[in-house]
Amino acid sequence: YQEWHKLDRHVEEWGLWVHTFAGLVPPDEHFEAHPEWFAEVDGRRIPNGQLCLTNEAMFDVLVTNLRQRIEAEPDKKYWSVSQNDTYGFCTCDRCAAIDAEQEAHSGSLIDFTNRVAAQFPTRTISTLAYQYSRKAPKHLRPADNVLVVLAPIELNRSQPVASDPSAAAFRAELEDWARVTDRLLIWDYVIQFSNLVSPFPNLRVLQPNLQYFVDNSAVAHFQQGNREIGGEWAELRAYLIAKLLWNPKVNVEALIDDFLAGYYGAAAPHLRSYIDTQHEALAASGAGLGIFGNPIGASKSYLTPELMATYNAQFDDAEQAVAGAPTHLQRVHW
Repeated sequence: YQEWHKLDRHVEEWGLWVHTFAGLVPPDEHFEAHPEWFAEVDGRRIPNGQLCLTNEAMFDVLVTNLRQRIEAEPDKKYWSVSQNDTYGFCTCDRCAAIDAEQEAHSGSLIDFTNRVAAQFPTRTISTLAYQYSRKAPKHLRPADNVLVVLAPIELNRSQPVASDPSAAAFRAELEDWARVTDRLLIWDYVIQFSNLVSPFPNLRVLQPNLQYFVDNSAVAHFQQGNREIGGEWAELRAYLIAKLLWNPKVNVEALIDDFLAGYYGAAAPHLRSYIDTQHEALAASGAGLGIFGNPIGASKSYLTPELMATYNAQFDDAEQAVAGAPTHLQRVHW
């Protein structure tokens, strides 16, 4: 499947992916003896936040641990030195001074990552621009072997990023990162993580969003979809994304029709009607679409009782159309 759809196995080239501070400097091993290695928040050092990025002793330990990992897996090209999946960034005088000078919390992060990257000139060192670190530094530029992974987790997924009024802040952040680096990886989120089987009508924004990222200096993309078995339109969404990553200008509507016909047979027109009805209902409602949403919230937009009756009828028609084709019928049931 991967070869047919030209899905790269770049994951095999990554030694560390993301959220690596705690792995490179484990707080359970070091906090008691060296609380100064960890973030100062509200005047005290905490073990469950980030690192103190201006502490020289911590820097030495992190570099030593990273070097050991690289030597153990010399074939890996990419190594992440990136914030934990939480807040709690350091506000000590030295870290705060860098952030103030750069007018962004990414200031101390990029300064630190650049120093780490200088120790490993033949490797790519990646770091996250995520949550509190999403704003680019004013003057600092990431080193040539630093890859910035920009992850806009908060975006609304009902409208294209380029035109959604609520995405204005992110557009400014992306354009600022494009100003300081030409090595951007966009981490986008394309499913509803808290309710994988619930309808998530975002198929119409996949292409314009990817095109917008490409137009703004993104050289790589991670489309985080469904890694579990099943999920709403899991096969169709993976198929579309695979095609779009190779050609963002492909005819998406034709791709959807082609996939539905090939995968669901005679049920395809009814399932296409289901997709269109759902997307049009969401657009007409003006409601947003969040990756941590739920069907209760959608009950006032694209999952109203009236629409649910329509969807049930569309699926009844789909099942009837393939009643004599067991494979297609099973896929409709899934």
